[in-house]
Amino acid sequence: MVALAQGGLKRVDLICPGFTSDCLETLEEISMEAKHDFLAAGGQEFHYVPCLNESPKWITGLAEVAEQHMIGWPTQLSGPQRDAEQQDAQVGRASALAMGAAN
Repeated sequence: MVALAQGGLKRVDLICPGFTSDCLETLEEISMEAKHDFLAAGGQEFHYVPCLNESPKWITGLAEVAEQHMIGWPTQLSGPQRDAEQQDAQVGRASALAMGAAN
């Protein structure tokens, strides 16, 4: 950001395509600190474009991608499968508690 501003760039519109939702890294380090550095180095306008977060179109798109790639996978366990999963979970919980996990 500093080099861009010092090189004469006056406006930056910044997106973070590697993030699907804003977090401390995007909000503090990128949005706030990058903005400060850019403006302090002579830039005039800095715009952070928020991540997709809980945008209805994003959630719908993500669900569609998941559904396409999960075709044929059971989405809900029933009968013996469900019972086996529950038993495994109970064994795992007991094991974790035995190793000192908080109850």
